[in-house]
Amino acid sequence: MRCSILARRHLSSRRALRAPLLALCVAGVAAAATEPARAQAAGDHAALFSRVEAAAGRGDHPALKYHLGMLLNNGVGTARDLPRAYALFSEAAAAGEVLAAYKVGCYLAGQFPGVVPLDEAQALAFKQRAADAGYDLAQHDVGLMLLKRGDRTGAERWLGLASHQGHVPSTALLAWLAEKDGQDPVQALGLALVVQAGMRQAPVGLPDRIAALKAGMDEAGHQRAAALAAGWVTGPTALTQQARAGMRAVAPLLAAAPPATQQP
Repeated sequence: MRCSILARRHLSSRRALRAPLLALCVAGVAAAATEPARAQAAGDHAALFSRVEAAAGRGDHPALKYHLGMLLNNGVGTARDLPRAYALFSEAAAAGEVLAAYKVGCYLAGQFPGVVPLDEAQALAFKQRAADAGYDLAQHDVGLMLLKRGDRTGAERWLGLASHQGHVPSTALLAWLAEKDGQDPVQALGLALVVQAGMRQAPVGLPDRIAALKAGMDEAGHQRAAALAAGWVTGPTALTQQARAGMRAVAPLLAAAPPATQQP
């Protein structure tokens, strides 16, 4: 499934926009994968890893296990260890940590081939847990998986939930779906405007596509599209904010962790 907002009547513009918007569709996953390194870049990664590992080992704290898994997943402060990371994510997910459930789903979906067998049904089930809890990346992924299965209605529901949180790749895909076969040009224009507003630098060709969409409708359509764009993004959920915080969320968890047992 290509992530483009172009109609077939503008094939040259489609070629110009296809690559940038396809990149948007995977940008969220890449950002999540590097979040711990960015959040803790100026700190002592090795010391952080040791503290998280010790705290996670002293009790059954699923959030700390999740963060320890992320450090191992990305090789921050330690050698990368994907099998151990997956084991920690699985333990944390079993204890109710939904961000860990999302990572389990990523592994089962083939994010790291060879670590665990591919299982798309279970991948969807694990990601669905995080999507239900409000995580935008999980909602985006569930939408893509449903779209692949041919469930456009279900896909648009989950992509919409992620898009309302400000997830630009979801918005770009919704814009393309709205314009596909001329189904809903007003929504396509409104969502294209949301994409443009949500990026520091719009993909090459997007302003031309927006102009073409505007040219195909009357002033009333322009106003409806502008109104849609103005009220579309409602902001991230608490869970999405927690995920975006990355390792910045670790300090309060470490403070609340059980103290180390004193040796006699």
